[in-house]
Amino acid sequence: MNISELVLSLYGIGAIKFGKFRLTSGLESPIYIDLRVAISHPSIYKQLVNAMVNLLNNRDVDLIAGIETAGIPWASMVAYELGKGLVYVRKEAKEHGTSRLVEGDLKPGVKIIVIDDVITTGGSIVRAIRILRGQGGSVVAAAAFVDREQGGLEVIRREGVDAVALLSITSILNILLNAGAISRGLYEEVINYLVKTRVA
Repeated sequence: MNISELVLSLYGIGAIKFGKFRLTSGLESPIYIDLRVAISHPSIYKQLVNAMVNLLNNRDVDLIAGIETAGIPWASMVAYELGKGLVYVRKEAKEHGTSRLVEGDLKPGVKIIVIDDVITTGGSIVRAIRILRGQGGSVVAAAAFVDREQGGLEVIRREGVDAVALLSITSILNILLNAGAISRGLYEEVINYLVKTRVA
């Protein structure tokens, strides 16, 4: 399955939606990427994980870090395929047990790649980077499956971390437009929205 087929498959299962959506960042958006749907479709899940593994394969790291909740199934599979350990960053510390913000065995000085499903403003990944660094980790890169091209990659790079994404919203829109899945009008509406809502 190539990238175009993968995008069309994601659209087909409802992982790429058009309408009116409120994002985690607080922004309202005419497009929503819901990769939680993809984890219920093994062949699509595997294709996305394999593509991310290929993107990250030559990096010298010890751990993959996921972000609660949406990033955990992606980080878990990528860590498994790369033969790396896994940690994950909680949204807030548990009120019981260890009360930790980072779950897993995080030793000082370990090199980490943070993985999330989608980057919008970069805020979730920046928070994870700061928490991991605060606990002695060395975050060397961040990766997402989709970059919404609203400035998030640039925000992450300002933390001194290399940031990459497997797919961009523009590439997704171009594939859907060329396949006749969306209209030129919808394409332009989303592109205009992306330009107007960039954070960096």
